[in-house]
Amino acid sequence: MQSNLHLRASHLRLKQLGVLFLSIILLVSLQSVVHAGEYNRKDWPHWQDVDGDCQNTRAEVLIRDSKAEIKFKRNKPCNVSYGRWICPYTGKVIVAASEVDIDHVVPLSHANKAGGRDWSRKKKGEFANDMANLLPVDKVINREKGDKGPDEWRPPNREFWPEYARLWRTIKIKYGLMISTSEEKALREMEGR
Repeated sequence: MQSNLHLRASHLRLKQLGVLFLSIILLVSLQSVVHAGEYNRKDWPHWQDVDGDCQNTRAEVLIRDSKAEIKFKRNKPCNVSYGRWICPYTGKVIVAASEVDIDHVVPLSHANKAGGRDWSRKKKGEFANDMANLLPVDKVINREKGDKGPDEWRPPNREFWPEYARLWRTIKIKYGLMISTSEEKALREMEGR
């Protein structure tokens, strides 16, 4: 009888181990599905040299928006050192390119959450390098903004609000990204509606 009880107990332990093993497999699988939609900046190829002229997207934006003659590092016109940029978010004048961040008006991680997570790497790269979504801004204010939408962050320069809202809406529509109810409300406020 004791041998029979011992066999039953062993059988029960095996069943419990089997259930535990299956639970672990299910948990690991579920975590990989959840993490598959997480944002990873490496999945969004940015600062590419799209036209092959040695100037990546960052340099192209700095050149496009400088209000003064550009000065390059060394003799090759690849990397921008100096120019004159006016941060649209603050109005601050910046002359050293090292003090300028190139802001994605609609941030990459925000786009990921709003419908871009399933895009191909190529489409993510197109979005990340879309000149219409890029502005040279003061690096301090860009880091303050982070990946926030207009319902969480607005440029301190209120005169830029209508243009910021227009840019945000244009990019979201161009790429078929979701505009949340709170975003829409904030955009309307910034547009003065």
